[in-house]
Amino acid sequence: MTRSAALTDRSGQIPVSPDRPAAPPSPARRRLQLVLAGLWLLDGMLKLQPYMFTKNFAPMTLGEAGDGAPFWLVDPLDWAKRIVSDHPVGTMVLFALVEIAIGMAIAYRPTARLGLLACLCWVPFLWFFAEGLGGMTTSAAGPLGGAPGASILYGLLAVLLWPTRRSGPGVTSEAVRFVGTRAARIVWVALWGLLAVLSLLPANREPNAVSDVISANTDGAPKGYAWLLNHAASWAEGRGAEISITLAVLLALVAVSVLLPSRRAVRGGIVLAIVLATLLWVFAEGFGMPFMGMATDPDTGPLLAVIAIAFWPSVPAEVSVQEGAAA
Repeated sequence: MTRSAALTDRSGQIPVSPDRPAAPPSPARRRLQLVLAGLWLLDGMLKLQPYMFTKNFAPMTLGEAGDGAPFWLVDPLDWAKRIVSDHPVGTMVLFALVEIAIGMAIAYRPTARLGLLACLCWVPFLWFFAEGLGGMTTSAAGPLGGAPGASILYGLLAVLLWPTRRSGPGVTSEAVRFVGTRAARIVWVALWGLLAVLSLLPANREPNAVSDVISANTDGAPKGYAWLLNHAASWAEGRGAEISITLAVLLALVAVSVLLPSRRAVRGGIVLAIVLATLLWVFAEGFGMPFMGMATDPDTGPLLAVIAIAFWPSVPAEVSVQEGAAA
């Protein structure tokens, strides 16, 4: 048995031993963690906009989360809406401080694990009470409407980017480094496959479903951006079914791309995922609609893009092993 074979366990990973130091922290992983930290900081600062401290915020924003939701979800959402309406300043300042603290903790390397753990604890609360499970219980859930919700994507990124020095032949991307190849592939296929299925729901295939979503983002938008949205909405009018079906096919291609043996095909699927996330963010989500001072988060577009980048294949595993052995 060769030395390299002796160092490899049954899982295909190279364990740390006294004569083999742990792999150094991944710079790419740290950069993705900093992006996640920046998104949390932005999320927290958006909670400090003047509109958030008015009594109109809860009925307008939190109230929308209950539209079309089942009865077992409407009652908890109404309870949360009443609390925020009665104490808008206290609740929104608390929300802002928690999310800013999470971002700062992730950004500071010694407390990164604590920040990611806090993220995982905070996300279920936000996803249920603030987003109404991302609208997943309604008949109109879909990628154009922000499903499955920004909060759940924050939690997913916290898991994928958990600090680790794991290395070896099985580590082909930052998403794989902590959870492993099989789990990472399951996450990818489930996320993008879910978005593809939701795109085919009857409500999303209505003739004006897409144009209505785009038109809703023009309120308060800068003149040039509003012009772009108006033209896109005019073009999409009456083409809801065609656009939704095309989007579903593209999302399905993204979902299966990570299963292909060709590294070039995997990268092509990830590039397509980033392009689709960008288009959704620009046209369907209106950059999170920050122009009227009512945005509570940057929406799902940037988070989907960061998830896609986390799956970007690194150098071939054989090269990584050889470099690690040489080091």
